[in-house]
Amino acid sequence: MFSLPDWAFYPIAALVTGGMVAGALAFGDSTKRTPEQIQAEGLVYEGDTLNAIGTGNGLEATFLTEGQTAFVRIAASRGPLDGMQSAGAFFALAPNELEALQGHRLRLTFRVRAAGDQPAEGVRFNVFLPGIGQDGWERHAVGEDYQNITFDVSPPTCVWDHGYIGIWPDWDFERNTIDLQRAELIALEEIEC
Repeated sequence: MFSLPDWAFYPIAALVTGGMVAGALAFGDSTKRTPEQIQAEGLVYEGDTLNAIGTGNGLEATFLTEGQTAFVRIAASRGPLDGMQSAGAFFALAPNELEALQGHRLRLTFRVRAAGDQPAEGVRFNVFLPGIGQDGWERHAVGEDYQNITFDVSPPTCVWDHGYIGIWPDWDFERNTIDLQRAELIALEEIEC
């Protein structure tokens, strides 16, 4: 049986291992969106990206599917100003997203419905940025069918060190649950700073 000498085996093994690692990394998502791409395309949470949702105290989020439709069921056991305040069920903006969007007015669009079980009559939305806090919640009524709810936000500052897209269903006893199918945030015109 043929055997490579050590002086040949180790360099060849290192090259093969390096090639395998490089090949595996080539198939991953290694492209980072530029600020211009984020400004042009916005941020969209739907399908599997809905799994990025976090929850504050008093809320629960469950990733579900109905046929081909993925959504997050969000239930609230208290209001946003009861107890410890939070961003609700939220999507956190990454540093590169904050950098790309700061200094712009924003448009948020949510595709929501009242859940089939314990349906909330309404839902509150907010985008938490420096200068926008708990008093920024906007309430909208929801029905049993999915509907798009859109509103614009004019941030009071142009430098953002944090950002959260917040969702909070109404919290009446046994009427506290909504389904979120899609959330979108797009940059509008620049604001004066």
